[in-house]
Amino acid sequence: MSEEKIKQYLEEENIPILTEEEREILNKEITKEEQKEAISKQKNNKTPGTDRLSAELYKTLGEIFDPILLEIYNEVLTEAKLPMSWRDAYITLIPKESVDITHIKNYRPISLLNANYKIFMNIMAERLKKILSRYLHTDQNGFLPIKQIKNNTRTV
Repeated sequence: MSEEKIKQYLEEENIPILTEEEREILNKEITKEEQKEAISKQKNNKTPGTDRLSAELYKTLGEIFDPILLEIYNEVLTEAKLPMSWRDAYITLIPKESVDITHIKNYRPISLLNANYKIFMNIMAERLKKILSRYLHTDQNGFLPIKQIKNNTRTV
């Protein structure tokens, strides 16, 4: 699809544009505190991605990894270019619970992503949460801070 067609589509759909303040929130330099918070949210005992580095490693060796990670994360923001390793994943199948595992339909695929990628995405997700409510319909209540899906039941 040509860039011109994309621009035309976006104009016709009247998609809201980020304010300068919102851009600043999303693009500001990542802080040590944001990084530490994102690392602490990573779940333990999860299968690592293609680099074989687990979340526990980042939690345990934070003093060593933190400055390097922070530099990489901020470079990703300024250069707008993801490291090639963040584009890799192991895709595997996991059987659904309490089903006949001899049928392929009883499996679901999962992607095993690198922990450093998940940490970065957690930081960005937290930033997005701060501005997302402006762009979502008022009936969108699931998976957002302060909002609950039960609010939709009350609305109905």
